[in-house]
Amino acid sequence: MKTILVIIDGCRSDGLEQAKTPNIDYMIENGTHTLNARTVTPSVTLPAHFSIFTSLPPIAHNVLANTGSPNPSSTARSIIDVAKDFGKKTAAFYSWEQLRNLSAPGSLDHSHFINSGSIENLDLEVAQVAAGCLKSCCPDFCFIYFEGTDIAGHRSGFMSTEYLDAIETADTAIGIILNELKKANLSDCYSIILHSDHGGINHHHTENTPEVMTVPWIAFGPEVRQKHIITDKVNIIDTAPTLAGLMGIPVHHTWQGRVITEIFKTSVFEMVQPAFLHSEFDFRPFVHCN
Repeated sequence: MKTILVIIDGCRSDGLEQAKTPNIDYMIENGTHTLNARTVTPSVTLPAHFSIFTSLPPIAHNVLANTGSPNPSSTARSIIDVAKDFGKKTAAFYSWEQLRNLSAPGSLDHSHFINSGSIENLDLEVAQVAAGCLKSCCPDFCFIYFEGTDIAGHRSGFMSTEYLDAIETADTAIGIILNELKKANLSDCYSIILHSDHGGINHHHTENTPEVMTVPWIAFGPEVRQKHIITDKVNIIDTAPTLAGLMGIPVHHTWQGRVITEIFKTSVFEMVQPAFLHSEFDFRPFVHCN
């Protein structure tokens, strides 16, 4: 199974509930979700993204600030690097340049950076470029980053009118991705995990409060349960193992998160998980896509 990871920077769960988000609502209605997932401390963008990609808390991966030159620990291994190790095609589309550090040089087959100060409809531009790559290159793992919500939160306040408008723009961007997959007959080839890196309160996201620490986490795709609300606890460090499970590759031995088996239609992941976690089980994707 091919996978897409969508991160909406700074998107609060109650922001999704208040904004008009028909595309995300469609994913929730036809997938599995929780509005009570947890982020990490410190709850800032680069440390949180390293936690998402390396399945480690910040104290373990050693990226503790939004630096342009992070020095991650030697044990930190990104889902992009692991996917590449197992012969998967990888891609990333983003508008915040620090995210270039989420993988080792040579691990990305396709990458596109758009300067966040260069265009007005930033998230829509990122979505258009990503949609084109999905159609033409069909990467096995694709990371898509939408920044507009976080920009609006810092500028006008989280839960402000501008912030809710930015969530609606991100939803439109997601619609571009979903529509392109449908037009290209790729909907049955891709599973999507969509969530945020952190929430926010007032004009920041540095406090250990529910508004900051609680994030939405949504899974959608042909092998994902429909109309299901996740009952177990979910942390953003669980994303990389779950993506690995969807792609049929082993969970890296340094990762501290777990595969969220509850999202799948069948119990097959629960049956194979012990062997799968030890990299001994040759688990193949459910759907064959060239």
